[in-house]
Amino acid sequence: MKITVRWFQATAAFIGVAAAAVLFARSADQPTSKPTVVSAPPGQAPQQKSPEEMSEAEKKAFVEKLLIEKGLLDPSGWHFPRTAAEYAKMSEPHLGVPPKIDLSESVEIPLYVNGVQKYGNLGRSCDNYSMLGKDTVSGSVLQRYEGRTADGKPLPDVVWVSFGRNSTRDPAKVLGSVQMIGYNKKTGATAFFESCDQIHPWVTLDKETLRMRGVMPWIDKPDEFNKAYVVPNPYRPQCVQCHQADPFITNEFINAAKIPGSKENVVPILDQKSPYFVIGGQNWDMRTLHIEGNKCFDCHRVGMSTMSMFIENGWKPNKHMPPHDPGSLEKDLEQLFEAWRKGPTAVKGAKWVIPPAAGKGPQVVGDDYPNKAKFNELGRKEK
Repeated sequence: MKITVRWFQATAAFIGVAAAAVLFARSADQPTSKPTVVSAPPGQAPQQKSPEEMSEAEKKAFVEKLLIEKGLLDPSGWHFPRTAAEYAKMSEPHLGVPPKIDLSESVEIPLYVNGVQKYGNLGRSCDNYSMLGKDTVSGSVLQRYEGRTADGKPLPDVVWVSFGRNSTRDPAKVLGSVQMIGYNKKTGATAFFESCDQIHPWVTLDKETLRMRGVMPWIDKPDEFNKAYVVPNPYRPQCVQCHQADPFITNEFINAAKIPGSKENVVPILDQKSPYFVIGGQNWDMRTLHIEGNKCFDCHRVGMSTMSMFIENGWKPNKHMPPHDPGSLEKDLEQLFEAWRKGPTAVKGAKWVIPPAAGKGPQVVGDDYPNKAKFNELGRKEK
């Protein structure tokens, strides 16, 4: 069957142009500014090549054009290097070196059904399903590390968290990812590393529980490190689309993992005063809504894009928040949704704020904020 441009456009729209762009970006060496066109007789518009006639670079350029038109790609580019090893070197003055990840030494995230730990693909049947838009499968792991310099000197202001996310249904076919987030508690400097989709060279699973095992490549072998991890780029969503309020996402799924011998969560809990900026993410949309006097902000910032993801996956805010008295802030929550639907000018005391960072306090920004992104677009409705 011949593949037409119309079919290609429809397919890209169906799977999401961002996802399509990732597929093409991984195989193309250099971006091009325009897709190649086929010459046409005088007086007629040139015709776009069909996808089967395009080179990989031409396919990438075609999808890049769609992304720009939809506002999902900043044509001015971002400030990240091309490889994970280069990004680690760029982040080193802020965060030291990333940790060596041994998944066997990490803490397994337990899944519970009616308070009893269970294993396998539990979907939403477990008490603490992930709410991250993927299957909730046992065997995912978390670990926290203190920051260190290349020569091993401790960096007490730096924390790293690794997350092995298991999405496997068949133990013989490992599916998932391994992620690292480095964070400087004093300055707010943050770096995001995510594995490629093909983690099976390094990761195995226990047969019965599906627990992730394996050692990930480290920076002492840059070529392997670059095979294992990808860095943020304009063909992928901004990490802050989900990691919006602060670097670490927390919910009942994540918080089930405790530091051994304690009741402390593996993933740190930050507050509304915690600094936050992304190394290389100068063009990223760091805004969150804030409303003076609204009690939803007494303990933390609120990322509406993140909360929307949770709600779309079945989370009910008034059944969970605030933890000590769920549902008691129903009116405050409705006020927040009103600002999200209509914009901060529609609600007294509401404003867009970017977090404190690198010694600077929080900043209020308006319509002239230059880094607006689609995920912070107003007019959304809660589900």
